[in-house]
Amino acid sequence: MRNNLISACLLCCAVIAALTACAPAAQQQPDSFTINGRVSLPDGYTAGLCIHTDTAFSVSICEDVAISNGQFVMTGQVDKPYQGTLMTNNLQLVEQNQWPADSIRWTYSDVFLTNGELTFTLTDTTVPEPQGQLTGTQVQTDYNDWLAMKQTADPWPFIKQHPQSVISVWLANQLTDRAYNLTAEQVQTLEQTITDCPADTAHFHLFLRKIGAAKKTVKGAPVTDLELTDVSGNTCHLTDIIPNNGKYVLLDFWASWCGICIHSMPDIAALATRYQERFCVIGISIDTKPEAWRAAMEKHPEPWPQYCTTQQGYQDLFTKYQVGNGVPYYLLVSPDGKVLMSPDGPAEIQEFLESSPSPKQ
Repeated sequence: MRNNLISACLLCCAVIAALTACAPAAQQQPDSFTINGRVSLPDGYTAGLCIHTDTAFSVSICEDVAISNGQFVMTGQVDKPYQGTLMTNNLQLVEQNQWPADSIRWTYSDVFLTNGELTFTLTDTTVPEPQGQLTGTQVQTDYNDWLAMKQTADPWPFIKQHPQSVISVWLANQLTDRAYNLTAEQVQTLEQTITDCPADTAHFHLFLRKIGAAKKTVKGAPVTDLELTDVSGNTCHLTDIIPNNGKYVLLDFWASWCGICIHSMPDIAALATRYQERFCVIGISIDTKPEAWRAAMEKHPEPWPQYCTTQQGYQDLFTKYQVGNGVPYYLLVSPDGKVLMSPDGPAEIQEFLESSPSPKQ
């Protein structure tokens, strides 16, 4: 009996050892990238690479990489996947030969950089805007698939087809920017579709935080409160200043330094006059310097109430409202205090007013 038990144990150990030997070794994630370039460009051209960070700034990570015999090699390291741009130019040739400025040539190619072995190919430089292609990682493969679909300008099919892709998380984080652009059903779809992203845990955790905020700021939801100050310096709240007058209310978030905001104000004023029986406007500056806000109001007076975010209100605008790229930002509110939409600008506001009946009193 004892010998049988020993024999059985030995057999089990042998089977386990055999299975372990046959099992593939866990793949170690590369900690750097190498890009081997193959381009139809003459010697003297250079290549460069920048990545677009979460703060909306571009950071150069490779500059002036020499192109020789139609080839170049870039090396570096990223801490997580980043969308970016691979560029080529002939600036050094133009400077060396003192060519005129109209001889400068650039190419810009969209990439999604991760660590690993990559190949960049740019063969046709005769088209007006030459675009090369990066290949070699799953993230880049997914990104190339998205670029092929991008003409439809609809990210939803891609996200549903690639539920754990880095690119889906990246697209979802853009969709949840600027509150009140999505319906409750769309936010729920994102949450139920993207349940994990092993290749980019940092942006997946960001996605989870953004989804949490987006649930509270969907179309049809009440206006999320912000702390403000009025022109007299008194503290007040956004939910308290929205008039209960039976009209559609436009919340115009702007700043003294925002040229687009200032440029759009006369068009909004024209709409406020044209549809004054059923439409009104409230201006909300996000200036952090009161003197700049007041100077801008004096220079560009508009016939509607003006307020400015407090320090807390300013922070909440970027967290609760997820207004990642600032102003201009508009919210159109129904007479019952529910957000109807976040229009892009005066043209979309006018389209809504022209196609919508007068609100019920």
